[in-house]
Amino acid sequence: MALIKCKGFGSKAATFFLGFAVVGTTLSAPTSKQVDQQAQAVAALQMTEVSWHQRGWNDMMMFNATVQNSGKRDVKDIQVVCDHVSNNETKAASNPATIYGPFPAGKSKSIREFDMGFFHDHTKGTNCSIVGATLATKRWGRTAR
Repeated sequence: MALIKCKGFGSKAATFFLGFAVVGTTLSAPTSKQVDQQAQAVAALQMTEVSWHQRGWNDMMMFNATVQNSGKRDVKDIQVVCDHVSNNETKAASNPATIYGPFPAGKSKSIREFDMGFFHDHTKGTNCSIVGATLATKRWGRTAR
């Protein structure tokens, strides 16, 4: 904050008060309970029927899978990573992506033709896994508990 005195307003000086306020929320580190809930939610997610194919000029990865949420918590916005290997089983590249949307507890959801982006032209195999998810605060199609 600052007080500024200005002259030049006739014979009297004008005084201005300049200041600003910061309004917002402070971010705090997650508690161990929140970390445990997050880890349990991610562990309850399984991918089955995983497949992919090339599209475009054979450099785009189109991802298909079924995601089963066998947990007790609804999640949303899952993070998937596909690691690609070359002929000699060396890791050639990795594609991370976020698949947005709800994944309700106790249900499965099909993902079809999801664009994972570009992939390395030496890719001969891939392994995809769920590495993260956001705990949902809204229950889709159900009453709140």
